[in-house]
Amino acid sequence: MNVGVVIVCAGKGKRLGNPDKAILKLRDEPLFSYAVGTFAKIKEVKQIVLVLSKRHLSIVQELIKDKRVTLIEGGRHRRDSVYNGLCALDRKIQHVLIHDGARPFVSRGVIQCILKALKKHPAVICGIKTRDTLKVINSQRVVKKTLNRDGVVSIQTPQGFRKDLIIEAYRRAPKAPVTDDAQLVERMGEAVKVIEGDILNFKITYPEDVCFAERLATIAK
Repeated sequence: MNVGVVIVCAGKGKRLGNPDKAILKLRDEPLFSYAVGTFAKIKEVKQIVLVLSKRHLSIVQELIKDKRVTLIEGGRHRRDSVYNGLCALDRKIQHVLIHDGARPFVSRGVIQCILKALKKHPAVICGIKTRDTLKVINSQRVVKKTLNRDGVVSIQTPQGFRKDLIIEAYRRAPKAPVTDDAQLVERMGEAVKVIEGDILNFKITYPEDVCFAERLATIAK
């Protein structure tokens, strides 16, 4: 199984109060290096495409030693960055995992489960069941209704796809308003398999997330 990984690190952390998550460090290591290190340990992974903003390409180039890692410039939006990464994959790559660089604690177990499921399904994503009550509110923050949380899943990355399928999905809807890659596949009418994710595989979005991540990184070390 020849697998490629696209790790997106070109976004700006506006909610984080940081101009670019690519320069964020945990225990003196770049944020993205945690995910890169985990994927690099998976034998099926033949190529890792790291998508960065243009101003960080040369800096990161000096830090990367693994020959499987390819550096690519990101686009204006996340979807543009993902597509740039997909186009940089080698022809021999048959399946691709798309991951947010701001999720440093992705586990080998989750990755392996996605790869196993990809042998039977063209699209596989991971997620965790919501533990909280979900309510829909209006613009005045008044509750409109309470949702039934049964069957509701909070989706994470990596998201895995047959390479030709996800590239075709991006080409068919170049400007579709989506919040994750799987939505583009869903729009094509393809079934998307969901496997169990990991509560520690959270995305660093707010300043308090950095504090929590620092503690986890300390424990992991």
